[in-house]
Amino acid sequence: MWAPAIRMTILLLICVSAISVRVFSVIRYESIIHEFDPWFNYRTTKYLVENEEGLYSLWNWFDSESWYPLGRAVGGTVYPGLMVTSGVAYWTL
Repeated sequence: MWAPAIRMTILLLICVSAISVRVFSVIRYESIIHEFDPWFNYRTTKYLVENEEGLYSLWNWFDSESWYPLGRAVGGTVYPGLMVTSGVAYWTL
């Protein structure tokens, strides 16, 4: 009898907490548009595909074009799932 109401309450709490987690940084800091993220992901995927060493070269790659003038050590600062998936799709096709 109470099971549907409990399930709906739990689902509602999960939705509210998920939205709160996503909006927290906007409320705390400000709205930041990451307009160069797709370009960085593209360049990283291109580097992964064109380099003969594959994923190992990505871990050791220092990208001097991003975060100018500091650069970025790519291997320790990215989640490579998107790049690897795109690379596998490229190699497969």
